Amino acid sequence: MAGVLAAAGCSGDDDVTATDLGAEGVGTCLQLDDSIGAEVSELPAVDCAEPHTHEIFAVIDSTAETYPGFDALEDEAQVACLEAFETYVGISAFDSNLFYSWMVPTLASWEDTDVGERGDREILCVAGSGDGEPLTQSVKDTGW
Repeated sequence: MAGVLAAAGCSGDDDVTATDLGAEGVGTCLQLDDSIGAEVSELPAVDCAEPHTHEIFAVIDSTAETYPGFDALEDEAQVACLEAFETYVGISAFDSNLFYSWMVPTLASWEDTDVGERGDREILCVAGSGDGEPLTQSVKDTGW
């Protein structure tokens, strides 16, 4: 996965593999810090009651059949994550105190059949605190 980060049950598993999340990844809370690079193969999941920086609010399979390139995946993610935000949080992203961002597959993960028969096609949509303060609960249905 390559990520662009500006940042229900919650997972408590450490080092969730980003490319294996599937729909069950929704609601996973993450503690991301400056050590997270542009390419991510594992995500540090934490219990949502613990301080965290982000929460996965949607896992979307890309509609592309062949790797469309980073820019095209970014465009797809921007639209798909915006559409999913209000359903999960309960308020429009434009009116929210949260920000949203996403992570998209790299060419290498897209073609990695160890991830799945078709490789990694998942776009991860994440929400974080707009004021930079840690979150201490899930953002699901908060209307923040």
